[in-house]
Amino acid sequence: MTTAADALLALPGTDLHVSRLCLGGNRFGSALDEGESFALLDTFAELGGNFVDTALVYADWVPGVERSCSERTLGRWLTTRNCRNEMVVATKGGHPDLTHPAGPRLDRASLRADAYASAENLGGAPIDLYYLHRDDPSRPIEDILDTMETLVDEGVIRYYAASNFSAERLSAAEEGANVSGVRGFVANQLEWSLAAPKAERVATDLTFMDPSLLEFHRTHRLPVVPYSAQAKGYFEKIRGTGPMPESVERYDTLGNAHIAEILNRLADEYGTDATALALRALIDCEIDTVPVVGCRTGEQLRRSWSCLDITLNPADSELLTSLTLSH
Repeated sequence: MTTAADALLALPGTDLHVSRLCLGGNRFGSALDEGESFALLDTFAELGGNFVDTALVYADWVPGVERSCSERTLGRWLTTRNCRNEMVVATKGGHPDLTHPAGPRLDRASLRADAYASAENLGGAPIDLYYLHRDDPSRPIEDILDTMETLVDEGVIRYYAASNFSAERLSAAEEGANVSGVRGFVANQLEWSLAAPKAERVATDLTFMDPSLLEFHRTHRLPVVPYSAQAKGYFEKIRGTGPMPESVERYDTLGNAHIAEILNRLADEYGTDATALALRALIDCEIDTVPVVGCRTGEQLRRSWSCLDITLNPADSELLTSLTLSH
């Protein structure tokens, strides 16, 4: 029997075939030094992973580290391992300047500068998948699409996608692409796990899966590459003692606690852990979904990867699907 671990997902409208988990690279070169980053990437490749996510701005907020250290570290690994053709590399540009975070940067000049810088950091063009890191709702979507098509024509990127766009803007982008006769966005990245964050704890320029976005994705079949897919380990940390870290406490609601109880009960029955089950639920839902996992160690990565080999009975599969689509 072929399991999810053996399979690659073909992203519709592209020739990209990606592993069912994506490795998040926001710690490369910062919280993880180069040796630790290389070791984690080696483990991911050994497991069968081929989809890595980074961004031009990772981790420029950390004092004393190399600028764009995540991209540069990943670029050096790709070169050292001579595996660029085996990997699908996704990065993001258009993030506001960290010294002026209120200022949008989806103008043509900023996007071109970011894309060319990322290509250099990663070892050369083209970039397989290029996300717009933040939206600028004041900028006409047609202008953004035209800029992205120019970058495709110039050979800097192959495909482009959205990150932290509202359902309304995604709909406008799809309509604009249809009118212009271009492919448009091929994926969307937003926060999504089985634990919905407290709305007041989500920054105004970020998005998480809510009813309007869920309806958009179910209707338009745009693939989702969700970040924070493990809810910062909330499903297992809720069983611990002592105060939760602030990053985890943002999920601590009665509804999420109920979901955690179900996941931990099933985890005990299946001999796995709640976080792995939560990842499996995202992968198995009706929307093409590739969760991003932000692991620090090879052991954490292997635990996350184990979700791909879980076989649920029909009733439990249906239960997890209902929890996944309950946002």
